[in-house]
Amino acid sequence: MINNKFLFNFAVSYSGGGFKRLYAYAKWFNQNGGAWFIIHPMCKSLITEFPNNHFFVVSQSKLQRLFRDCDYLKELEAEIGVPNVYYSYGIPIYYKLGRLNWFHLSNVLPLGSQGIPLPLFDKLKLSYLGRRIENNFKNADIVSAESSYSLSLIKSKHPLRFFVSVNGSDDEILFYNDAKQEKKEKIAVVLGTYRYKALADSYAVFEMLHAKDNQLKLMIIGDDKKVPKSLRMNPNIILKGSLPRDKVVDYLRQAEFYISTTYIENSYNAASEGIFFAKESYISDIAPHRELVAGLHFEEVSIPNLNRPLLRLKREEISPVNLKTWDNVITEMVEHMSKNNTMVC
Repeated sequence: MINNKFLFNFAVSYSGGGFKRLYAYAKWFNQNGGAWFIIHPMCKSLITEFPNNHFFVVSQSKLQRLFRDCDYLKELEAEIGVPNVYYSYGIPIYYKLGRLNWFHLSNVLPLGSQGIPLPLFDKLKLSYLGRRIENNFKNADIVSAESSYSLSLIKSKHPLRFFVSVNGSDDEILFYNDAKQEKKEKIAVVLGTYRYKALADSYAVFEMLHAKDNQLKLMIIGDDKKVPKSLRMNPNIILKGSLPRDKVVDYLRQAEFYISTTYIENSYNAASEGIFFAKESYISDIAPHRELVAGLHFEEVSIPNLNRPLLRLKREEISPVNLKTWDNVITEMVEHMSKNNTMVC
């Protein structure tokens, strides 16, 4: 039976880590009493897949998000009343809607893009969003993020309760425990094409690997319009564009190498999939990646033509000791909500 204990706002999440978390939450609550979800129109399939939940579909233009963000909440509040918990994924909490209000930081760039190579327009947009988020921390009882590093970037004058809520890694754990492994292809995979992913640096890693095996190809998954022209014309590079997650996982499982030279991340989600699916990985030495590899065997390595060290890991030498299933992640979240609001029980 659907209740109004929990209201989750994923109105702007329809791909990547946002959709991954939305899907996991919708699945878990579908089996545990139901909850209310605010979703993007591209996620409508969840309505029939998880019928024990109630979904409120929201379509907003960029102008509406800029000047009338979250106006739809008043309509929903009139329908369901005051929820015991209001959870907002990456959307500023403009007023105290629930008895307990939980903000999840979905993107660290609005709070920590200094020194990151980004186009000027993106920097201005992120700065504006960062101010919106920071100005509304006063309405959040709990703030979560996917790494301790991300939480360390929050500078607020208001007393906040922090909580690390990582992404679930069910696929990686299952794959690790599966004795049967896929045959590896001669490909090195890179995920993401945004400027901060530093594709030129990823290519430097590939050049080093290609010098040892000239049959190796570099596969780039993500919006190919954002790939530098010099790389788009390279015969050793395969551009796959944006793909559904199951196809991404398939390619990672086939990959000889996984490469991530990103400058900044909110979580180790992509790196987690890469290092546990590919045979060998090269990942940037940033704080969330250090949280992922804590206690695991890895090497700090120097790459020709690259002015920063990377971490090299071999799949056969690591274990998922730092990973959690989605069931663990959500159960911990609900328990934390209960400690801070007795009406959640």
